[in-house]
Formats: sequence, C-alpha cells, structure tokens
Amino acid sequence: MTQEFGQKVSNANANSEGATSLRVALLLLPKDAALPDTLANQPVRELQVDQTETDLTENKLTQTLEQAVSWVTTGDLVCLQGAQQTLLMMPALKAAQHKLHPHAHLAALQYGQNQSSALQGALAQAKRQPDSVQCRVHINDMNKGFDALCRLIADIAQRTIRRSESRRHYWFTEPYQGRVATLTLENTQPQQRIAQTHLAMVLTQGTGRLKARSLLSASQLFFLLPGSSEAALNQGLWALAAALDKLALSQTEPLAREMAIIELMQQNLDAFVTSGPTRFVICLQAISIEALGQEITAMSQALAKVCKEKGEYRTPSGSYFSAAPLGQAKLAFVYPGVGTIYPDMLHELHSYFPALFSRLQQQGDLKAMLQADMIYQEEKADSQQMPLSKMAIAGVGASYLLTKLLVDEFAVQPHFALGYSMGEAAMWASLDVWQDPHSLIDKTLSDPLFTEEISGPLKAVRRHWQLSENDPLEWNSFLVRCQGDDIQPLLERYPRAYLAITQGDTCVIAGCQASCQALLQELGKRGIAANRVTAMHTPPALSLQSQVQAFYHQAIMAEAAEHPVKFISAASLIDGQDGAVNETQVLSAEAIATSIAKTFCHRLDFESLIQSATHQGAALFVEVGADRQNCTLIDKILKASETPHVSVPVNARGANEAITLLKALGTLISHRVPVSLTVLQLGLKRELAKLQQCSAQDEPPLANPLFQEEV
Repeated sequence: MTQEFGQKVSNANANSEGATSLRVALLLLPKDAALPDTLANQPVRELQVDQTETDLTENKLTQTLEQAVSWVTTGDLVCLQGAQQTLLMMPALKAAQHKLHPHAHLAALQYGQNQSSALQGALAQAKRQPDSVQCRVHINDMNKGFDALCRLIADIAQRTIRRSESRRHYWFTEPYQGRVATLTLENTQPQQRIAQTHLAMVLTQGTGRLKARSLLSASQLFFLLPGSSEAALNQGLWALAAALDKLALSQTEPLAREMAIIELMQQNLDAFVTSGPTRFVICLQAISIEALGQEITAMSQALAKVCKEKGEYRTPSGSYFSAAPLGQAKLAFVYPGVGTIYPDMLHELHSYFPALFSRLQQQGDLKAMLQADMIYQEEKADSQQMPLSKMAIAGVGASYLLTKLLVDEFAVQPHFALGYSMGEAAMWASLDVWQDPHSLIDKTLSDPLFTEEISGPLKAVRRHWQLSENDPLEWNSFLVRCQGDDIQPLLERYPRAYLAITQGDTCVIAGCQASCQALLQELGKRGIAANRVTAMHTPPALSLQSQVQAFYHQAIMAEAAEHPVKFISAASLIDGQDGAVNETQVLSAEAIATSIAKTFCHRLDFESLIQSATHQGAALFVEVGADRQNCTLIDKILKASETPHVSVPVNARGANEAITLLKALGTLISHRVPVSLTVLQLGLKRELAKLQQCSAQDEPPLANPLFQEEV
C-alpha cells in the first residue's frame, strides 16, 4: 500500500503543472463535536489519524490525507479524527450549498523526493506563484504533521501569522488579497533517519473565522461591585468573598470550578449592566480564585482610608477603586507623538477583536497604516531607526486602531481630545473628523515635506543655516532632565541648538549635534540622544508652516462642525487662547490645517498644553496610542497640582495587551465613565460553552459553536 501511494502521488507531481487545482473546504471542529446542523443527515466517511512511530514508517498520515482528498473529489464528506481535533473536509461547492463558511481551502497536495520538488509541484497544481505565498511552514517530524495542519488552518481562520512559538501577530495582506500558506511535511524513517518522502500542501483563506478569544476566563477574573456608600461597597466585598467560599466547598473538580467561576462572573456583569446607577464602583481583577480572595482582602483593608481621603486605590493585578469618580465630563483622549511605536506592538489584539481588524482592513490598507513590514519584521528591528515618515504613519495608525477599539467595541466617548506633537494629527484622523484620513499614508511617504525638508537631508535646516548640499550636517536631539528656563539663557551662545519641547521636569533640545553636546556640557547635564532626524518644533521648520498647512488641509465630515468632542491644540496657546479649537471658531478644514501647522512648526510646550486642558475641565487622561509615555509625563506635570487627575494607558510596552486594556476599562468604570460590557459578556458566554463542551465529552456532543455567525 505504501508503494502504491508513493507511485500515485509521484505521478501526480510529475504532471502537476497540468493537474487540476483542488477546491477542498476545510473546517475545524473540537474533538468529538457534532457536525454543523446543515450536515446533520449527510453520510460521512471517517478516518483516524494515528501518529505513532510505527505508523510513520508506513506513511500513514500521507496515506490518510491522500485517501481523504480522493473521497472529497468524488463529492464525499470526510472527517479526519485526530487526538486533539477533528478536521472536516468536503468539496467547496458542497460547503457553499450548505451555507457553511470554511476556515480554509486545500488548493493542492503533492508529493516529492525533496521539499523543493514537492513545494514546486504543489504551487503548480494550485496555479500560484511562489511570491503569492505569505506563510511557509515546514515540519520535519511527520508525527506532528496533522497537528501542524490543524494549527495552520486555525491561524488562517484567526488571521494570525507566527514568526516563532512566542511571536505572532495579525496576518496582514494587501488590499483585496486573501491569505495563502504552504505546509511541507518530511517523513524520516526512524531506523535510517534519512528523508524518504516529502508532502506539500497549499492552503488558501476561507470565508469563515474562528471565534474571538475572550478577554476574561477562569485565569483572568473581572468583577464589578457597585455601591453608593462605603457600607454598601463593604457589603459587596463580603458577599463576593462568601460566594467564593461557597464555590470552593461545592466544586472540587478543576473543570467544574472553572465553569462555576465563569458563571459567577457572568452573573456579576449581567447584574451590573441591569442595575441602576450608583455613586461608586470597585473593580476587582485577579488570575485565580485564590488571588481574587487576596484582592478582596486588600481592597477591604484600604477602603475606609480611601473613602475618607477621597482618593484612589489600585493593585498590580488591576483592581481599582476611586472614591472621587471624575466622570465622562472630564475624560480626555491623549494622542502620543512620533517615537512611541515599538516592534510587535498591538500583536495580540486581533485575536480578541477579529471583527474590528476585518472592518479596518476593509476601510483602508491596515498593513500600510501600521507599517507592518517594519513593525513586525522576522527579526526584531529598532523601530526608532525607521524614517520619520514611516514612524509618523505607524504612530497615527496605532492611535487610530486603539481609538476605534475603545469607541466602537466599548462605547467609550471622550469629552476632550489633545495630542503631543504629531499626535495632534492622529487626533483629527481617529475621531471621525477627516473624511479620508487613509489618503495621508501615501502622501506622508512621498511628500518632500517629510522625506527631505524636516527629515532625511534636512533641506529646511540647510537653507536656514545657509549650508550647501555638500556641507556636513550632524543633527540630533537630546532628552534632558531640567527645566526649559535653565536652557533658555544659554541658547544665544549656541545659535544652532534649539529648545524644541518643554514637558515638565524634562525637555528636548535639537539641532547641530556638536552644539547640543557643548550646551549640555556647559549646563552640566547628561542628555539622552534620540538619534532621530527631525527638525519639527525648531526655527528651521517655521519656513515650512504654509507647506504643512497645505499638506493637512483635508476635507472634513459634514457633521464635524457639531462634533461633541472638544479638541484642544497647542496652537491655541501660541495664539494666546485657552480654549478648544472648535469653541473659539467654527471647525473647518482650514482651521484644522492651520492648527496642526502651528503646532508642528513652533516650540511645543506640552506642560502648558496639559495645564490648559485641566483649566478647561479635563482630568481623566486616557493615552490612546502605543506605549504609555504621555501618561508618565502627565503624572509628573500634574504631580503638584491641587486638581485631582488620573492618567490611564491603554497600551504599555512589555505588558500583556489584554490585561493592560482590562486595567484601563476597570479604571474608567470606577470613574463612572459609561463603558459597554457586551464584549466581555459575549466572551464569557463563549468560554462557558467551550468548557461545557469539554465537560460533555462522555455524553452526546453539543452543537459545534464554531459555525454560528462566523462571518
């Protein structure tokens, strides 16, 4: 039988250029799950995928796949039963007739004497060029072949691409192009350790998606305890502690405990959503039932003092309580500037919000928006060495994505918005003011303003300093821990060094590298070199103000003039005004472009910008962008302020993205900002269904949830 299989596939490979492309629909099912309802009465051929060492010497996996494909090509429905997963295979036409959405399609299956020949034959059969393949997986242990196939199908259905076991991110594609992957399997006989057979498959994207991962689970707990008094809050803490004690006594099996704690979370969130408004809310977060008990104890011990001082209390796990909620009326979105992006940023979010990523991909080029080719490289690169234009695009893209996540998925609505430097452009792009913000991507990459004038060869600086193209120009910027007032008196002696940004107890100087270093030496300070070439916020940029204004003159939405958000700009301070842009004038394309141009070309006083925002009523600052650098600056700037304030990062480099997001949501809820909990509730529902499926394996299987409303 082994010999016959080898001959059959080898012959197919020899004529692969003329072979008909396969169109096999592939659907993943949990182990022992029922078929989709529309296939309930269909005859099914079943094959067991046994992956033992003995079977490997007989090419059992390759035989099984070949047999399955043979049956499918005659119109049959085939189930491959693995140890952990079931793979359903059928003709693509049959899947369409039964209104199913395949997770992937098998377009080719070819055999070769080596990896190259097998892959070449598979691509020829699939009528695909090598450069159309975005993901190539090679497994040199046939024992892992079926699991690798199922994982690749799952990755396609989750739009996930893996760089390694620990690195994965959203599977970006060019607009209107599907995902294409190859899988090559190598079979080595245990006795000889010599590669005898190679099997190559080409898989393409289906119309189905796997369900979103849940933000909450038995290992990520989230409880909300409302109350209008300290006594009511204490009562809520005691009641939850009692419920946990009861759960621990009644449920001793691990799976039953997981189901019970998820049901308790469901009840808690459902009750919170349906209950009336209260003055206070405690948010508790923990990674286990035992850890949640510790969070309850810590919160109980701190509650009296926090209520008396009208302060706040937070734990490293994310539990949070504010005894002086700031409310939605004081909520401000803060957009960071160039330089906060980092490799692999936002790499996990797509698995929790697949519909959001799909929607953003349809609206524009998400790959270009995040500069994915540079942010998610095979080898982690230094994102700070990216050209200014690419850094700017990726920074705005991250802010745009996180804004849509907060606004569309959790219904968080800011009352104010402001930006740090180029973050001001991100503000207008993200909050539905510009009609077509995506059009700025190509412009930013190609316009001399960003590629030559204020970055790159720095032509604006050469003109300002009266340098020829051949004269040497060493430009750099330095972060210095001192007040701007300490630097100002020295600038006259260093005409090619500029104070570009002031931001509380630190500032940024930029200009001729030698001049900046000499100034720092005289100042007696050590500067941290940014090694970034940009002349924004320096005198040479002033000559470009009209060009910047023309660049950002974008058509705005018809309803933008009545936008509910108050947009605060550093440009207003330059004009001596202490009010939002759309309060001091009617919002227009001209007003926005002028505001951005003034902000970019003049010195940035971020401290005054934050002070102005607090004067106008902002106090709850949510940083909407990569990392949390602005939160750190805001905390330092307002440290001595008598006005209460809170800074909230939505993302933080080096931290778990889902946990950081949950911490932000918990903080907002405790400050009584309206937040939709639908995403959390639906996630818990899916988690419970998954656990129930596991619990019922010895009983009649449940209907498979993967096929319900996948697209």
